[in-house]
Amino acid sequence: MSLQGIYACTIREAARLIFYGYISNSSKARYYQRGQNIYFDGWHGLGASAVLVAIAELAGSRQERGFDIVIHVDCLVWESKREMQRSIAEELKLDITAMELLDEKDEADDFSGVDKSDRAELDEVGQLIYNVTKGRKMLVIFHNGSDDEIDLARFGLPVFDSGNIVLWTFRGRFRLDPMIQFRVRYAHYDLLAFPSDGTNSDWKFNLAHEEASQVRNDISPDIIIDCFFYWCLLYFDHEGLIDYDEDAHASNCWVCDGIIPPGDSAWQIGQRLHEAMRLEFVPPKQHSPEMFSWFPFEQLQEKKSVWILVTSMDVKNKNIEVVPEEATSYFVTLEKYDHLTTLPKNLFHKSSKLRVLRLSCCTFSFASPPFTVCRSLKFISVDSCTNEDAELIGGTHKEKVNEWEFLKSLWVLDIRDTNSDWILSPSKMRLMTELRELNIKAAGNISCVQNIPKLEFKLLCNLRKLRVIGTSTFFTTLVRDAFMGMQKLELLDLSGNSDMEFLPNILAASRLRVLILDGCTGLQQVEPDTLPKSLESFSFDGFGRASRWRNSMHMPEKKVRPSGHANKEPPRVSKISLQGCGGLKNIFLRGLPNLKELNLSDTAIKELDLEDLQVVQIECLFLMGCRNLCRLKWTVGGYPHVKLLCIDFRGKEESGPIDDCCQYYSCSEVQQEASQQMVHIVITDAKFLRAFSIGGLDNYIPGITGSNQHFHIHLASSGGQRTDIGNKEERVNTPSTTRYPYMDVLNKVIKKDANSEACTQHLPLGCHIEIAKGGRNWLSGEQMNRIEHLMAKAESFHMHDHPYVTTGGLETNMYTHHFPNIRWCCFHRCPKLHTIFPVDNMPMKVTSFEKMQTLCVSHLLAVQSVWSRKLRFSRNFPGPLCAFQKLHHIHLHSCPRLKFVLPWSFHSLASLETIHIRYCGELRQIFPKWEDYNGEFVSTRIEFPSLKHVYLHELPMLEHICEIDMLAPALDTIFLRGCWNLIKLPAISSGRSLDNPLAVVDCEKDWWDNLNWDGLEASRPLFSPRHSCYYKKVQPRVSVLRYILEFLLVEHIS
Repeated sequence: MSLQGIYACTIREAARLIFYGYISNSSKARYYQRGQNIYFDGWHGLGASAVLVAIAELAGSRQERGFDIVIHVDCLVWESKREMQRSIAEELKLDITAMELLDEKDEADDFSGVDKSDRAELDEVGQLIYNVTKGRKMLVIFHNGSDDEIDLARFGLPVFDSGNIVLWTFRGRFRLDPMIQFRVRYAHYDLLAFPSDGTNSDWKFNLAHEEASQVRNDISPDIIIDCFFYWCLLYFDHEGLIDYDEDAHASNCWVCDGIIPPGDSAWQIGQRLHEAMRLEFVPPKQHSPEMFSWFPFEQLQEKKSVWILVTSMDVKNKNIEVVPEEATSYFVTLEKYDHLTTLPKNLFHKSSKLRVLRLSCCTFSFASPPFTVCRSLKFISVDSCTNEDAELIGGTHKEKVNEWEFLKSLWVLDIRDTNSDWILSPSKMRLMTELRELNIKAAGNISCVQNIPKLEFKLLCNLRKLRVIGTSTFFTTLVRDAFMGMQKLELLDLSGNSDMEFLPNILAASRLRVLILDGCTGLQQVEPDTLPKSLESFSFDGFGRASRWRNSMHMPEKKVRPSGHANKEPPRVSKISLQGCGGLKNIFLRGLPNLKELNLSDTAIKELDLEDLQVVQIECLFLMGCRNLCRLKWTVGGYPHVKLLCIDFRGKEESGPIDDCCQYYSCSEVQQEASQQMVHIVITDAKFLRAFSIGGLDNYIPGITGSNQHFHIHLASSGGQRTDIGNKEERVNTPSTTRYPYMDVLNKVIKKDANSEACTQHLPLGCHIEIAKGGRNWLSGEQMNRIEHLMAKAESFHMHDHPYVTTGGLETNMYTHHFPNIRWCCFHRCPKLHTIFPVDNMPMKVTSFEKMQTLCVSHLLAVQSVWSRKLRFSRNFPGPLCAFQKLHHIHLHSCPRLKFVLPWSFHSLASLETIHIRYCGELRQIFPKWEDYNGEFVSTRIEFPSLKHVYLHELPMLEHICEIDMLAPALDTIFLRGCWNLIKLPAISSGRSLDNPLAVVDCEKDWWDNLNWDGLEASRPLFSPRHSCYYKKVQPRVSVLRYILEFLLVEHIS
């Protein structure tokens, strides 16, 4: 790397020197054999970003156009490498394919929990970028806001091709950290700018002004440069001897001093400016004197009479001087270990323009502070100060008339490590009509609490931010309903109040956006009836309060939070419910070992980190109606073994009732057995199941598929509602008739059936899965594997209204269990479903479907079979055949292309009780003969010892109930209509009890008359036919024309 300097004093001059000396294809250009990499550091960090912008304009002009492509990428506000690649794709105007790839990967990373800052570039998009840029001469201008050098070749840019040039910088937005330059490693040139000879003294200010213009386009550069100068003077010029909390009051000082013009938007402008400026990279002056030697201190000197800073060094050398009349900001920032300095009585007697005042480690009279004469004060900060009249603490004293009138115009009041009763009495709080922000931190104990009037915050009707941090006497002096008049309050920070047992009622604060309860170890519960619905951010850090706070509407960053429990006793909170806070997006919970119930239902949270939560006793977790939720993070060691976990991705208006699941949980054995746990999940995208490590031994979590775990998984965009029919004694639960046509007729037909509930009751069982319309991505490889492992545990399964699914059995090569625990299955309204259980790929185990009791199928327009024709069982599996031996009920309805149900040639279906089939026009056999399987298990007759009821309606093609002879000695009822091709009934004579009544056959008379009784002579007397009293007269089987002619002929003859 070659370190070289350029000599210029303006942005345009430097831009032209770099462009013609290092970039342009003129004879002066200096090329390596391959592409060039040029880094520009500016004038000790200043002006570099502005120079790159000027070069981009120069390279893009017609006169200087020497490149096929000029790519200008500004990533000073750094997000991730992927967002940088997106910016490159947008600059090149790539087609929508690139954006779709990036969006798809972002969505996948959202579900996988990849932090946005860690998201890498995509090779597929890199290939698209390369296809557009290869073979073309290219100039890349890059503003790098990250902390590392970026390899642009990984983004698809052919930067190593001959003639291509990369010009970049780390600098911009006052990023003046001198150490950042040492991270440049692979540049061919490292360019530094120096002032040329004969330059006037204004060039430094002009550079700073240009730097300010790069910060924000919507804020005047004059305002930005003044804000930066203000901060350099009052923060960076303090020799690093104090710990000033610049994050808390940077924007406040700019507004209160008048640098940012006052108005309703001034506070938002100040906050946006503070977030845009890179002040964290500017070190104190003594750490980098060479950098500050190039700084425009001539202009700063002009401000020193207006913005005044008094440090310990100043006090040691001379007495504190009277504040000049023109001063607008005055900071006394002494060291805490110094002897407390007493402020002179007349210190502020000329300060009619003073607007910002900060006093640190000082002594003055609390009864009559010297700054009461400053009638223009907007900002007061008192830190670690003591009362000169100590004997008056907690006592009474006379106040001069109009002495505290300056409080009427006060905007910000900050009291830290100082008794606050001298300024927060009700009489003074009534004067603070314009107060926007009040901070009380570790204010200490009030000596005579009984003599201090109760704090009435409702008097501060204009307050936007309230912080009461680590103040033990706060809740002792707080009146009931103290927040009733605070409709404008937006931020409430009660961190560190370990004595607080109950959260005050803040429901009246209808605009509250941020609530922080870090370190409130004594708090027992957080209930939604005391919280406003406007809440957007909530923080409860059991480790303790943050070391610093931010003045924005954001929670504390993790880097300023404690790394372990600050208190000996862990937080006592057992329940946190933020249900109904529809705007809640950000939540931080950590170190709450006694938490038993967490309810975040009907909120807008995107992710929940249970790993940091560190809960060991949590029993109930509710996330119902969380439309934006895409990630739930936990690990094996930190997984909470909840008894009830309810998650619903759908919005509040879309989510259906969960009474079925809750009814199961409250009424079943789960409640009786402490070891049983319940998981209820309603999701629209199967990718969310990544939160649960299912089935893989390497990342197994015993939470959703453990031996004692019950789960309800609903992959759908909307839920079905249920209704109750029948009398109160029966209370048979059925789906509504709008979702299940003809269900009312069906119930009338089988209302006398003792086992009718088997058909109509679809109450989810312990392990339940539902897949319906709106469910996405469950057929993709990784999600498919998770669904299959869940299927192996499922006891009930419901698939309905899915427009794309083709098989209901999730056919894959690895899936061999075939529902070993399933007890009932329902399939409804899936127009493309052709085979419900495709079992052609490999033989099933003899235990497949061994627990299945009920099958319900309706309105499947394309289905041709329930189980595929090649159904077979493994020979190598020991034990008797258990498959389907507990099957009780089969219900099929409106499947016009269905040809058969279950191929079967084994000895029996021991438990089958009911067969109910309606409107299946192409059904030929219910139980067709099983294809030859070397004679194994095959029988010439199948026994149905429990079959009692057969209902067959409008099945014109049906030839056999069972293609092999069937024996049903317990048959009680046969109801048939429109089954004209069915010519044979089951045999019932063998094994039928003499006490059984005759089997009733309700059918058409002419069908009964044409029955074939071959081999059934012994069974015929055991049937009792019944025909409708409205049965039509037998009509001749002739054409209509012939019938009419014969009728007329007979009439004529007669």
